[in-house]
Amino acid sequence: MTQRLQQLTATAEKKDSELLELRQTIELLRKQSVEAGLTSQAMSPSLARRHTINTTDPTSESNISRQLSTDSVSSLNSLSSACSLSSTPMPQETEKKKKRGWLRSSFNKAFSRSKKNRNGSVSSDAEDKVDISAPPSPLLGHHHINGNDLNSPTDNEKVESGPEVVEELRKQLREKDLVLTDIRLEALSSAHQLESLKDTVIKMRNEMVNLKQDNERLQRLVTSKSLTSSQSSLPRNDSLERRFSMNDAIADSKYDVFASDPDGKRVTLTVFLGCHGSYHRYVEDGSETAIASLSVSGKTKWEMLDAMVRRAFKDYLDRVDPMTCLGLGPDSVWSYHVGEVVRYRDPKPPPELLPCGYLVGEDTNIRICLRGALHQGALDALAFDTLIPKSIIQRYVSLLTDYRRIILCGPSGTGKSYLANKLAEFLVTRAGKESTAESVATFNVEHKSSKELRQYLSNIAEQCETNAADLPSVIILDNLHQAASLGEVFNGFLKAKHTKCPYIIGTMNQATCSTTNLQLHHNFRWILCANHMEPVKGFLGRYLRRRLVDSEARMGSRSPELARIMDWVPRAWHHLNQFLEGHSSSDVTIGPRLFLSCPMDIAGSQVWFTDLWNYSVVPYLLEAVREGIQVYGRRCEWEDPAGYVIHSYPWAGDSVHLGPDALIRLRPEDVGYEVQAAVNTTTSTSTKSQPTAEPDPLLNMLMRLQEAANYSSPHTTEGEMSSSGSLGVES
Repeated sequence: MTQRLQQLTATAEKKDSELLELRQTIELLRKQSVEAGLTSQAMSPSLARRHTINTTDPTSESNISRQLSTDSVSSLNSLSSACSLSSTPMPQETEKKKKRGWLRSSFNKAFSRSKKNRNGSVSSDAEDKVDISAPPSPLLGHHHINGNDLNSPTDNEKVESGPEVVEELRKQLREKDLVLTDIRLEALSSAHQLESLKDTVIKMRNEMVNLKQDNERLQRLVTSKSLTSSQSSLPRNDSLERRFSMNDAIADSKYDVFASDPDGKRVTLTVFLGCHGSYHRYVEDGSETAIASLSVSGKTKWEMLDAMVRRAFKDYLDRVDPMTCLGLGPDSVWSYHVGEVVRYRDPKPPPELLPCGYLVGEDTNIRICLRGALHQGALDALAFDTLIPKSIIQRYVSLLTDYRRIILCGPSGTGKSYLANKLAEFLVTRAGKESTAESVATFNVEHKSSKELRQYLSNIAEQCETNAADLPSVIILDNLHQAASLGEVFNGFLKAKHTKCPYIIGTMNQATCSTTNLQLHHNFRWILCANHMEPVKGFLGRYLRRRLVDSEARMGSRSPELARIMDWVPRAWHHLNQFLEGHSSSDVTIGPRLFLSCPMDIAGSQVWFTDLWNYSVVPYLLEAVREGIQVYGRRCEWEDPAGYVIHSYPWAGDSVHLGPDALIRLRPEDVGYEVQAAVNTTTSTSTKSQPTAEPDPLLNMLMRLQEAANYSSPHTTEGEMSSSGSLGVES
């Protein structure tokens, strides 16, 4: 871009030099015309024969008036046209005082010089006008002035050719001026492009700075994750590190009150659970979770409390979801309530009393209200309530808003019905309605209820056509996989217009062959809720950490051992699902629902897990793996999942007799691996690693190639074919 600008500048300078040369050429031609006697000053004596300047004595009327010849007439015309350029009338003289272009001013300088006659006297403008005025009669006087004749034909040709040269030069100047204008426009556009490129570079630099900051934050998270055990043993005040500044205007010394204040009163900071964001409805529901324990004293001012609340909320998000913080931040806080006082995000004058003046009696909680559906459809409260990152829940809501029909598909226990109800509540609340049974209709599908569901949807479609007022806003169809034929169930729903129908949210355990037809013909969109994908993958860890923080905040102390147990349970759950995927498929993996009821005490959690393992997990694993081997064959080497559980057992006490030895182990013969091994021993050593229940496609291809080779060479013996077959399998 810089080279281009330099080229344009050089071109502009070149054009200026060319224009200067043209000016010099015009000046030279003008001087030559003056010297050759082609201007009006040199020819004025010959024009004295007009009637306007005839000085004939009236007594001499006997002389015969002579008529001008053809050459004389043409010479007069040429002279009048040439001299008109040099003699400018008075209105044009006044216009010269105005601002004009350089081209016009150069011509005026070239052609508006003082005129001299051959005798050396300067003629005035009035005399010039007299000289070039047209004669009233084609006849001249009967005598000559000074005895001079008209110019010769050669001088007339010079006079006629002079304006043509000037006109040609003018034309060239106009062309050069246009080219110069284009070049200047190109230079301006190039400068504009250069400015835009500079802005783009500045934006990219800012993005790189942000990416560096995010990378540093992730590195800190990875480092802190490896030091979880040592960090969890620190007291409460050490955990509140100053990575997140809530208010730069507050001095660092004021955070000492937040860390610990012996004279302060311990209050619990809670957050309301719900998607609507209305304080009065939150109070009626009474659903809230504790996120921190604060110390408020007589020294705590409102500005300090604002910063403490925002910082505590940010630290809580960082602990519950270290990777994404649920996509929330301090800006997600709409208000917090201290007794009867409400503090909003926007700074307002503080109340008359300090915060400690409103924390009296049994009311020792500070409650946070997040931005919800009533705040222009905000998703912060919904993301916090469901523990699903805001970006993911935003995608779900967008699909519902755009297509109005979705189906949540995934294994059992992944929270599909829970998510469907939360989405329905958000849509109804955003529309300004109450989430009641009339606004959200739920239909539990069973094997024998397919006809009833079809009739129900047909009635809904008819009511949509008549614009009935009693229609529900959202319809939840639970367990759609139990319907006989989804295509037949929704056939009566085709007539209904898309925008008039209620929202439809369906749930099903696994996708079937009719799911594609639903997407094509009924405009359904599918949301996969798999255990190996977010938001299900990290839901169990986020849920258990929320319960852990709630318990610690209400007790006012931390429990490092309990925190270690809550971190271990999600890892054990992931290991079990990997075991099931290896021997069966992802459709039989265990959902997080089975582990949500873990008690928040060390002894109780050990007893709970032992019973859960022996009476729920192990029987399910045996049945799922046995069915997987029958369907898919032996897909991987056997490894007892109890080995990982016993090796990483987090409980150190003996609340359960025998501790980890009380857990039941899984044996390969319990799922049919012993019979499978016996069958494998009868085969050749080359086929020992191949599955017996499912043929290998590579082996089939090699056998077909062998058959083709045998067909092309019929002299191949049977022994050679068997040896080549064994080689093909072994390869």
